[in-house]
This record gives sequence, structure tokens and C-alpha cells, in this order.
Amino acid sequence: MKILYLDHATELGGAEHSLLAFLRTLDRQQFSPTLACPPGRLADRARALDVRVIDLSLERVKGRNPLRSISRLRRGRAILRGMLTSERFDVVHANTLRSALYASGVARKSGARFLWHVRDYYMAGWARSALLRRCDLAVVPSQFIASSLGRSAKVRIVPNGIDLAEVPRDEARAAFREGLGIHPGASVVGCVGRLLPWKGQRFFIDVVARLAARLPDTRFLIVGGELFPTPGRDYPAELRDHARSQGVAERILFTGHRDDPLAALGAMNVVVNCSGHEPFGRVLIEAMACRRPVVAFRSGAVPEIVEDGSTGLLVQFPDTTGMAEAVYDLVRDHTRAEAYGEAGRHRVEAHFTLSASTRGIEAAYRELGASLPTEREP
Repeated sequence: MKILYLDHATELGGAEHSLLAFLRTLDRQQFSPTLACPPGRLADRARALDVRVIDLSLERVKGRNPLRSISRLRRGRAILRGMLTSERFDVVHANTLRSALYASGVARKSGARFLWHVRDYYMAGWARSALLRRCDLAVVPSQFIASSLGRSAKVRIVPNGIDLAEVPRDEARAAFREGLGIHPGASVVGCVGRLLPWKGQRFFIDVVARLAARLPDTRFLIVGGELFPTPGRDYPAELRDHARSQGVAERILFTGHRDDPLAALGAMNVVVNCSGHEPFGRVLIEAMACRRPVVAFRSGAVPEIVEDGSTGLLVQFPDTTGMAEAVYDLVRDHTRAEAYGEAGRHRVEAHFTLSASTRGIEAAYRELGASLPTEREP
């Protein structure tokens, strides 16, 4: 089966990291992948995996001018239509919401099946309805996202997975600490992820403000950058201003974007996730794979991944006072923290491996392939 993957990104966010991992483990005897995306790091990484890449730039659809947005959508769909006319594909796999909006108007008209990989929770109601109506299957990473789509027979739940072989050794974790001037014996608490308002880094700063005096020797990290800036807003500057207003600017180290997030997670004693309405939370399984306990809000898909009192501690959203207490308990109780870390590793091995995730999506392709006509014009 010939699969055309669509992604609008140039940089590597969570959706792109998941796609690249999947492409690396895809059964090439049964599936032939082609990726259409803009020039950039995603395209380069895909080519390094021996994946054929076609240059395709998909402009931002949402904007203040509706007519301009419609014009962009039509222009992009025309380009994609030409691509699907010149070459036959069995399945069009849209890896992001933006690429799905473009594919929804042309994929099925070309004779291909349309798979929408739903990685977002926040989306306009009209987009959700239109895409669900036009896709053949919607693959989601969690029951939380499945529930947001209603009781559709098109939905298939395939959790994201991690390749446990990628978890760095202790040397990489030590090098991460050393590079930031952190003493090997110091306690480190941090959050990892793109700097986005819904990721909740402001909540993490509030947690630090409640812990700074109680944990004077603990280092606090915010790891991540703003890969896709929001027009008219400087969120990283807002976070730094908030840290100053809370009196903890000197206690929080902003590392910016890092290409070694697993080393960062492994270098921490406690990993904090402050997202609300988390659609999955790849960083959660990465932290657990690194044997690190997680403290997070009981929101979105988080309870499907982190077992409260077993692999970490969950508190109600947005109770930063309760979150601070949970972090304090784990920093002070090393035995308990290590036990949670080991339990988290076992949970990932049982439920969130890359192999299981890849096989799940391949099963969706086979399901779509069964509905293809036996004879198709080239």
C-alpha cells in the first residue's frame, strides 16, 4: 500500500517526533511511505530514514481575514489535488490538524482513503464535525480525545509509544546536568515541552514560588522553546515576566529548546506536567521510560497514562498548592520517588511501546485497504 503522509511543520513538535518514530518502524514490505511537508528539519529527518519527501507548504488557515483564509485553503488544496492526480496513493494520512483541513477536500475524491490522525483537543467545532464526516478513519491517542469526537464508528484508539532503546544512559543525564552547572547530587524538578499557553508553564512557575523557600537547594528547570510562535504574542517573555513577579526568576532556569529531551527528563528527580486538557502527553511516557516519577494535573488524558499513587501523583486542575505539596513529598522521599519511577517504566513497557503503536496504525491501514476497490486506474 502506498501511504502519503501530510504535515505542515518545518520543526519537530510532538506530532512530528511521533511520526518519525513511526516511519522508522513501519513495515516497508507492506507499506510504502511518502511524506509531503515543507523544507526543514522534519523533511531532513525523514529523508535520513530513507523516506521519499515531496516539498509541500501548507499555509496557516486561521486568520483575521476569512476571505484570505479561504483563498489559502483553496490554493493549497489545488496543489494537493494535482499531487494526488499525478500519482496514485492508497491512503492519505494527515498527521496534523492543518494538514487534515487541506486533505479533507481532496483525498477521497482522488480515490484514496483519508486517515485523520487527531492529536489536538482545541479545535473549532465546525472543523471537528467536517473532518470527522469526511475522513474514513480517525486515529486518536487517547480515550479523552475519542470522547471529544463523540460516538463515531470511525474512531480508533492507538496510544503513542516510545522506543525504550532511545532512553539515554546515565552518562547522558550526567552530561546534561554538567552542561547546566548543576551539582550531581542536587535535586532537580522540571517540566519539558514546547512553550505554549495550554502547556501550563505559568502554573509551574506558581508551583516553584510555593516551593522555593522550602527547597532551597533544589534546581527548577523549564525545558523547551517556542517552535511555532503565535503572531502578536511573546509567550516566553510572558513567562519570564511572571517568574519575576513571583520572585523566583533567579530560581528557574529556562533552557530553551533542546534536542535531547530524554536526557533532560532523565536528569530530573521529579517531572512536572502542568497541561490542562492534555490530549496525550508524550512527555509523560518519556519521563516514565526514564524511570522518573511524574506529578501532573488530573486532566485530559493524563489519568490514562499516569497511575496516581503508583507511577506518580495527580492533583485536581488547576490546584498549584496541591501540586507543590506533591512535588515536595517526592523530592523529600527518595525511596518513594524511585519506586514510582520503576513502576512507571514497567507501565510503559506494558502499554506504551513504539512497536505496539506502530502495529496499531498498520492495522488501521489494513482496515482501510480492505475497502479499496480491487481495480483502480493508475
